[in-house]
This record gives sequence, structure tokens and C-alpha cells, in this order.
Amino acid sequence: MSSFYCSECDVNWWPHQTDHGRCPMCGEDTVPREELVSGDADILSRIARDEAAKCDAYASFELYFDERDQDHAA
Repeated sequence: MSSFYCSECDVNWWPHQTDHGRCPMCGEDTVPREELVSGDADILSRIARDEAAKCDAYASFELYFDERDQDHAA
């Protein structure tokens, strides 16, 4: 069983959960290992994905209102 280990989070991730070898939670590089995936990797991956989506949505919201405010000020 091949996994990707993040020493920062102490989690062994499935290969598809990493982003080009980067930890989905902290963004640090991972190291390929021949170990079992951590038992909580699936739930942690979902949490990290949901948090990233929330941050993206919030950033889009802020950008929209910043541009709108600039248009009204001009």
C-alpha cells in the first residue's frame, strides 16, 4: 500500500488526496511511503477540501464587493 506522509500533520494520505505531493491540510510536501493510509485521512481530506472551497467563495464575494465599491466611488 502506497501513501504520502506529511510529517507536519502526521498523516498518511491516499495519493489522490494530495495536490501534486502536497498535503491537503497544511500544504507542505509529502513523502511517498509503503505504509497504510491513516484512518482519519478521508475525513481530514473532506474537511480540508470544504475549508478551501469556503475560502474561495469568500474571496470571490470580497472581490465582487470591492470592485462594486470602486465603481460606485468613481
